Amino acid sequence: MGAKPHHSENFRGIVVAIATVLLTAVWLAGCGGGSGMGDIMQGAGGLFGSSPKIAVGTIVGAPKNIATELTQALQTAGADRNLTILPSGSADADYTMRGYLLSAVDGSRSRISYVWDVNDAAGKRVTRVSGEEVVARGSDANPWRGMNATAIRNIANNTTSQLAANLPGGRGAKSPPATASSSPTGRTAAIAGGTAAATGAAVASKPGASAAPTPSGVIVGSVTGAPGDGSRALPAALKKQLPRAGVKVVRRGTNVYTVNGTVKLTSAGTGKETIRIDWRVMEPNGTTKGTVSQENTIPKGSLNGPWGAIADAAASAAVPGIKKLVQ
Repeated sequence: MGAKPHHSENFRGIVVAIATVLLTAVWLAGCGGGSGMGDIMQGAGGLFGSSPKIAVGTIVGAPKNIATELTQALQTAGADRNLTILPSGSADADYTMRGYLLSAVDGSRSRISYVWDVNDAAGKRVTRVSGEEVVARGSDANPWRGMNATAIRNIANNTTSQLAANLPGGRGAKSPPATASSSPTGRTAAIAGGTAAATGAAVASKPGASAAPTPSGVIVGSVTGAPGDGSRALPAALKKQLPRAGVKVVRRGTNVYTVNGTVKLTSAGTGKETIRIDWRVMEPNGTTKGTVSQENTIPKGSLNGPWGAIADAAASAAVPGIKKLVQ
C-alpha cells in the first residue's frame, strides 16, 4: 500500500464518477499499477458529453419477473456506455425503448430472440437493435426456464452496446448530441453538469447594407489556463474533431472565425475542483459571435499531467456548439 499511485489512477476516479452518473467525481486511491487505455477512454467519453436518456417501455413476450430483471440489467449496462436508462413513462427521457422477446426451442437448447425499437419524443423510430442469446432448453410449461442472470446480462450488454453506437452521445457513437442553442440577447451559457452549452448574440444587418461574405473557415487559436499539457492538447484535439463534423479548419486567413479557449479551475471542497472550459468563437472583425462552455467537478489535480483522451472528449463535446455558431 506504500506504492505511489500511477497518474492514470486519477482518470479511474473520473471513470467511476461518470459511470454512476454522478455530477461530482469519486476519487479512488489505489496501490500499484494504473488503469489501461480502455478505462481512460471510457471516462473521457462521459466527462464533458451528455448522456442520452432512454425510458424502457413495454417488454412484450417475456414474463414480468424477467422483464423487471432485464430492465435493471439495462440500467447497469447503460451506465457503462454513457446511457441513462430510465423507468417507463419518465418525463426526462429523450427516447423510449420498446422490447419484443421470443423464446424458441432449438434442439437441446432454447434460443432467446430480442428486438428493441427506439423512438424519439415525437414517436418517430430512430433505431432498431436486435440479437439472440442461446440458453438451456426450456419446456412447454416454462419456455423461459433457461433465462438466467448471465443470459439477461448478456442481452443487456449487447443491447446497450448497439444503442451506444447508434444514438448520439452514447459511448461508441460517432458524435455527441448537439446541445448548443443560440440566443439573440444572452451571452452567458447555461451550464448543465458535465455537458456543453453555447450562447451567441445575433448580429442584425442594417437596412440597405450588403451582406458580408461568409467566413471561409475556422482558425483554432490558443487555450489558456489549463493545467498539465491541456494548453497544447485541447487545441490539437479541437483541430482533429472539427473537420470530422464538417467544419473547415484553416491555419490563416482574414475572413475566418477564430476559436480560443479558456480553462478555469476552482475549489469544490476537499479533494475536488470544478473545471470550466469556455470556447469563444470570434467573428472575422474580432467581435464575439458566441461562447461554448463546459463544466464538471473532478478529483483535484487529476488533470495536472497529460490530458490524453480527456482532451479529445472535451473537444468532441464542444464541437456541436461551435459548429452551430460558425455555420
